[in-house]
Amino acid sequence: MLLAAGLLMTFASASHGQSVSLTPEQQRMLNQLPPSQREAALEQLRNLRVSSGGQQQADANGEDQAMPALPRPAPEDEEPEGPPVFASGDTLVLNVSAREREGSALPPGEQQGRDALMQRLLKGNPYKLDSLGRLVLAGVGEIPLSGLTEEQATMRLAAEPSLSQLRIDVNRLPLEPVGVEALEPFGYELFEQDPERLQPNRAVPVAADYIVGPGDTLRIQLFGNQNADYELPVERNGMIRFPEIGPISVAGRTYASVQELIGERVREQFIGTQVSVTLGELRALQVFVVGDVKSPGSYAVDPMSTITSALALSGGVARQGSLRRIQLKRQGEVVQTLDVYDVLLRGDTRGDVRLQSGDVVFVPPVGTRVTVAGEVNRPAIYEYRGAANVEDVIGLAGGLKPTAYKPGVKIERLDPGAGLLVLEANQNDAAGRALKVADGDTVVVPKGVAQLEQAVRLVGNVQRPGDYQWRDGLRITDLIRRSRDLKENSDLNYVLIRREVVPNAELAVVSADLQAAWRSPNSPADVPLKPRDTVYVFDLEVGREHIVSPLIDELRLRSSRTRPLPVARVGGQVNAGGEYPLESGMRIADLVRAGGGLDESAYLAEAELTRYELVNGEARETELIEIDLEAALAGDPAYNVPVQSFDYLNIKEIPRWRDQEFVEVLGEVAFPGRYPIKQGETLRHLLERAGGPTDMAFVEGSVFTREALKDREREQLDVLANRLEGDLASMSLSDPGQSQAVSTGRALLEQLRNAKPVGRLVIDLPGIIAGTADDVILRDGDRLIIPVLAQEVTVIGEVQYTTSHLHDPSLARDDYIDKSGGFTRKADKARTYVVRANGEVVVGSQSRFFARSAGMDVQPGDTIVVPLHADRVKPITLWSSATQIVYNLAIAAAAVNSF
Repeated sequence: MLLAAGLLMTFASASHGQSVSLTPEQQRMLNQLPPSQREAALEQLRNLRVSSGGQQQADANGEDQAMPALPRPAPEDEEPEGPPVFASGDTLVLNVSAREREGSALPPGEQQGRDALMQRLLKGNPYKLDSLGRLVLAGVGEIPLSGLTEEQATMRLAAEPSLSQLRIDVNRLPLEPVGVEALEPFGYELFEQDPERLQPNRAVPVAADYIVGPGDTLRIQLFGNQNADYELPVERNGMIRFPEIGPISVAGRTYASVQELIGERVREQFIGTQVSVTLGELRALQVFVVGDVKSPGSYAVDPMSTITSALALSGGVARQGSLRRIQLKRQGEVVQTLDVYDVLLRGDTRGDVRLQSGDVVFVPPVGTRVTVAGEVNRPAIYEYRGAANVEDVIGLAGGLKPTAYKPGVKIERLDPGAGLLVLEANQNDAAGRALKVADGDTVVVPKGVAQLEQAVRLVGNVQRPGDYQWRDGLRITDLIRRSRDLKENSDLNYVLIRREVVPNAELAVVSADLQAAWRSPNSPADVPLKPRDTVYVFDLEVGREHIVSPLIDELRLRSSRTRPLPVARVGGQVNAGGEYPLESGMRIADLVRAGGGLDESAYLAEAELTRYELVNGEARETELIEIDLEAALAGDPAYNVPVQSFDYLNIKEIPRWRDQEFVEVLGEVAFPGRYPIKQGETLRHLLERAGGPTDMAFVEGSVFTREALKDREREQLDVLANRLEGDLASMSLSDPGQSQAVSTGRALLEQLRNAKPVGRLVIDLPGIIAGTADDVILRDGDRLIIPVLAQEVTVIGEVQYTTSHLHDPSLARDDYIDKSGGFTRKADKARTYVVRANGEVVVGSQSRFFARSAGMDVQPGDTIVVPLHADRVKPITLWSSATQIVYNLAIAAAAVNSF
């Protein structure tokens, strides 16, 4: 009694709001009372609730107003603001490092212990908090982290004495549970939706058995001799005040009997008058929702409300509450028990009865539970009543899926004394279906093995890939009947078949030639198929490595010393060289077919087969076998020999076979164009084919370029640019005052980087035509440009005005330079040189022009180059070379680009 009195006192002191709800502590105290005292306490709580004025207020006429319902409780999964905190089951990672010790180092023994602990903690990652939110560390103990943030958890570990020598950072992994751990208790989501959706619809008619009581409003309409409309509230004494008739007692009667009673009174008082009686505003009922609900307390509900409506107002059943034994108590007696599973699984709402004022909805603790996972229609955690077997709980889960493997159903049971037990529950067996389950069991329904049985699979470059029924006598032409069944570019001569000789154990590979099979159905070429075969059709454009390589990997896993890897290789002049699975009875012709057939350059007279053999298990010897390829492909058994593991067949190329090569002749020839050449053909012979130079040809200024020289020039340019860049960097550091020199050097460096190689080969074309100079053997991509007769002489470099002048035999080098404005201050007069029209460079020491200034050495088409005087800027030897290369490339590019 003292406990009940204390509960009432604490409740009365807090009952000042619109509704009264029990705190968790009050609920615990209420549940501890004996049944008789608990009901008495609840009755007094009802009285306190009504007398507190929090739910009902009298209006001016003394009539009660409907009580507003409690606000909806906050969702259970609503995350609080701020950083997330740890909870039981969370996963975390520890970043562990040694804490530096000030002063002397740790003694060797302590350091070894610290390092061992650090490695043990790192090896244990990731960690998972136990059911109490504790971090369990081997050798350290259990450290509670539940409710702490990452920062706080890091501080907590730092405070652990055994971890003082380590620096540990805690990182929470926001992992979502998967598999069995992701399963939720079934049915609770019913109350996690908007509670308004579970409230009764006030627009529907009131049932005839509705009990009228104080707070209800009756709408009465008279018509006939008298016409009137009344809205009459049912007062606290259960009466309505009917004008001209007087009070009528209606409380406690059903809605139908009230209609009949008022109709009789009207007919007695008003002759010729008829009456219509309907219900208007309905009263609010006071009910209690207690037990394992999210927000237990007292609630004002609509008279049409049911048990589920009241539960929705309280936030729903908590996860520790039962869905199958919800009690409706009235005057201390259980008048109804609701099983929510009846509503959810069978649509049976008979247990969800309407409430009356003073009713108590009580949710007891959850009963026995079992988890059903795997191939069922509704995997979840289910509560069951009484004794249940595996078949019962699978029925709760909606039954088995078609993909379920019935013989593999099992029960996982955690026995505190024996550990994890696994019980077989074969659903094809009556004993397995009848096997009893216990609280906490997990029934696991595995998925059937998704593998071919009485079927074959067709994949690759086909119109209709997929699985096909196997039947006795099925052959490759039954699966692929005609070429229209294949997509374009399909390889018809090598179709690969993966065959499981022993399922999941022994693998073999077979190939088929579709063209041969179509020509001879039901012959050995028409390969018979077996169950579980996979047929691959290759795309010639895509290749076959992406399919063959995984097959070889599978074969490699099954190989051993006594059973070598069944693989052979083919290379050289075949269309798809590489490694291929070795088939039973495979011969040279089959290996060539696997390699996509011969290339057009294949040499048929001879091929090489390299064979590796292990001799007495001690050494590996190599044997070279000469193969007459043409005879082998014709089926000659002397050469179409069987292929062994690791054999390599090399198909040679026809001597002097190469792709057609072309040379281009442009400019002043009789027939310019692109000419195919034969091996060893010379430039002189090509000019004859092109009709020779025209009368306007400037043969001395011909430009001959070669692709291979472009690559060489590009490499030389890069090397020179890198060296020049290094010199400029050294100059910048060692002599900062040379800013002008550095600026000039960087401009030159940019020219080198941007210079495009031409690949020009200096030739004496007049001598080649006359037969007095060495001829040029042509290569693929060579290019000869013969310009029109030139009349100009060009002056470039360090002169005032870079320009061109008409050739005048009487002018010397300095005369042309003077005509260009003369030298600049940075000109290197002593190193001035001439570039002939054919690309030849003539320097002073090699020309009489520089010795005696003879004008005959300057010829039409020549270019006079005045280089930069490097010594005027800074003595860097590379600058002279770089400027000469830049000028020469510019001259050659100008000649080439003119065409």
